[in-house]
Amino acid sequence: MTPTLEAVTLDLREVADIDRALPAHRRARIGLQVWAARHARSIALLVPLLAVVGTVHAIGMSTFPGYVDDPGTYLSQAWSLRYEGKLSPYSYFYDHAPAGWIQIAAWAALTAGFDRYDSAIAFGNECMLIAKVVSAGLLFVLARRLGLGRVAASVAVLLFGLSPLAVVYARWTYLDNLVVPWLLLAFVLAYSPRRSLAAGIGAALAFAMAALTKETTLLLLPAFGWALLQNLDRRNRAQVLVTAGFAGCLLMAMYPLFALFKGELFEGPGHNSLLGTARWQLAARAASGSLLDPDSATSQQMQNWLQYDHWLLLLGLAAIPLALLVRRLRPAALALVIGWLVLVRGGYVPFMHVINLLPWSALLIAGAGSALAGTPGLVPAGWLRRRAAQGFGYGFRVTTVALLLVGLVGATAVSWTPELRRMMTVTEQPPLRSAEEWVARNVPRDKTLVVHDAIWTDLVHRYGFNPRPVIVYKLDTDPAVRREVKRVDYLVVPDWYYRTADAAEKYPTLMEARKHAVPVASFGSGDDRVQVFRVSEHWELP
Repeated sequence: MTPTLEAVTLDLREVADIDRALPAHRRARIGLQVWAARHARSIALLVPLLAVVGTVHAIGMSTFPGYVDDPGTYLSQAWSLRYEGKLSPYSYFYDHAPAGWIQIAAWAALTAGFDRYDSAIAFGNECMLIAKVVSAGLLFVLARRLGLGRVAASVAVLLFGLSPLAVVYARWTYLDNLVVPWLLLAFVLAYSPRRSLAAGIGAALAFAMAALTKETTLLLLPAFGWALLQNLDRRNRAQVLVTAGFAGCLLMAMYPLFALFKGELFEGPGHNSLLGTARWQLAARAASGSLLDPDSATSQQMQNWLQYDHWLLLLGLAAIPLALLVRRLRPAALALVIGWLVLVRGGYVPFMHVINLLPWSALLIAGAGSALAGTPGLVPAGWLRRRAAQGFGYGFRVTTVALLLVGLVGATAVSWTPELRRMMTVTEQPPLRSAEEWVARNVPRDKTLVVHDAIWTDLVHRYGFNPRPVIVYKLDTDPAVRREVKRVDYLVVPDWYYRTADAAEKYPTLMEARKHAVPVASFGSGDDRVQVFRVSEHWELP
């Protein structure tokens, strides 16, 4: 006998009552089991993907790539926050919002990160490895929520995780690498199938964390807002938008409120300021030129990026027009368009800007391939039926696209393998690391050193130099340093600092000190060579 509607409703209510009667931990365990069963195939596919991505990233990350500017600065700031309770060992400059190194400092506090490695850079490498694996997992989830199949989502993860360009830049301790997981999480929550208020608030908070990690994230606000608006239910759209917007703004407001509390929001004599630094960043900083100008620094930087890999960037660019035809992919396409517009606008383009292009390029390449193959959910079913009725040759088209994708994967694998092998097999340690070890063995701890930022934390935390070494660019930019430092005994910076076209203008004290110094040790070759100079005892700071 067929049960009545009332009986079925009663049974469901009884089940709900039983569920509420269970202890909280039992309900949580049952919910986790149901979730795991529902996503078992995706989990079974994603876990080995993340293992591959993590392995390729981790092997060789201690020796390749070499040390560059910025990672050491962020790690010194994280160290200062962890052990001194300050946002910087020097005067905080407001050049970036501090959430990035706050995250690093928090992980260091939880895991004794600065004590587990023999160098701060190695701890930074660990943080970047975690960020890379988390980003790859979130990219898979985002691809699935956008309607891509598991194979296409896997292709996106592999493109993002294994491109030599992505590997080399993801290994450096850059704030942009910490932005990526927060930004992807914001989009994942924006496309939550539940379309709930909690998901909207979570998405806004994740985007705010990305912006507080690096403020350039705000350029992607139109793409994020479009994604959130696109997925909202009309019945609660206004409520979600208002509440989520308020939550995100409230979190981001902590940064200017911090500056206001310290009396450093507005420009004034004798202190750094948030608005003054923002004005310098937006208007006074030297421009890199447009990508459309072949003689610009931006064009040269693009060539440097393409030397590692040209497949991911150029195919991502080519996928934009097709992605714009697919409704669910349009916000992601806009995010990539914004990234490329930064390159052609003619302003300042940072060295690590390419990191912002990589996940969206991988996602659009996989999405464009799925759209060409007519993946349900990406291309309307009615459109497919009409084309099939018109003899469109759907099966032939899918086969052709599949063969093209297989050929593309094969071509990229052949192209990437030599570069990845080199990145994973380099054994010679960076010259700055060798110079640091020499200094630790041969220089008295009470000498004043001017050093590259990558070795500052090690010399202070591990080797106990006192007075503390001076990071090279702080020697001429931080008035507090000039008041405290009376003389310089050793210089430990790469040779390219002395060869920079405007070195006399940017590093006048360094250049003058070198004139009164003699080399006592040398490591590496070319622009990466690091010479340790001992400054004459008779020279004094001007």
